[in-house]
Amino acid sequence: MTQSEEKEKKEEFLDGLANGLQVLQIYAGGVPSLTMQDVAERLGVTRAAARRILLTLEKLGYVGQEGRQFSVTPKVLELGYAYFAAMKLPQLARAAMREVADVLGETCSLGVLDREDVVFLAREDAPKPFRLDLSVGSRLPAYPHSLGRVLLSGLEDDALEKYLQTVEPKRLTSTTTVSKAALRKLVRQVRGDGYCISISELVDGFAGVAVPLRGSDGRTVAGLSVSMVLGSRKASELKSACLPVLLKAAERIQSMMPR
Repeated sequence: MTQSEEKEKKEEFLDGLANGLQVLQIYAGGVPSLTMQDVAERLGVTRAAARRILLTLEKLGYVGQEGRQFSVTPKVLELGYAYFAAMKLPQLARAAMREVADVLGETCSLGVLDREDVVFLAREDAPKPFRLDLSVGSRLPAYPHSLGRVLLSGLEDDALEKYLQTVEPKRLTSTTTVSKAALRKLVRQVRGDGYCISISELVDGFAGVAVPLRGSDGRTVAGLSVSMVLGSRKASELKSACLPVLLKAAERIQSMMPR
């Protein structure tokens, strides 16, 4: 490596970010709480720098302060869930998803919520001529379909309200729910029901059924869905045909997730 390349790498290195991650690693090692002085000594930084690091982590929600002590909060679990969802979950889910696709003859999808969108992590297609043209990595707005609403139902109330303040629903079909009040009501209903069925809201003539995948703490980490051409079927028929199969698959996947 040339001197200029070394200099460029050094200039691109963010000390503040590195120090913040080091503090989280200290907590991960089993340390229950830290003071500013503890951080300064462990990282070899000034007390003023330690203060900035801890207050930044506090503002981001990763630590909480009680007196002089700073303790890690449950929000750090989101970092682990993000890695798990992106890297491990699709592998664990694939066999169960394939079984869903084979049993129902419909495409099965696995997705997570990323701000206002659903990101598809895995799909198992059924051999049918008509299906939504989506692939791993595809994104869709969360509001107009079953998978998105299942994921939205896993948000805390304040996070859901923040989403509703940000999103601007568009009428994609004649039956798309665009009222934020109506959307809030639908998401809360999904939260209580534990599943969602949507019909012709994303694409005319297509329906979806979705269920959440939950971690050991009960938090929704992903969603599992099937999508299909509606035909002459009613919502009650979709529920009786698809929901038991999806719930069985979700239970199977959840049993393999880390505890």
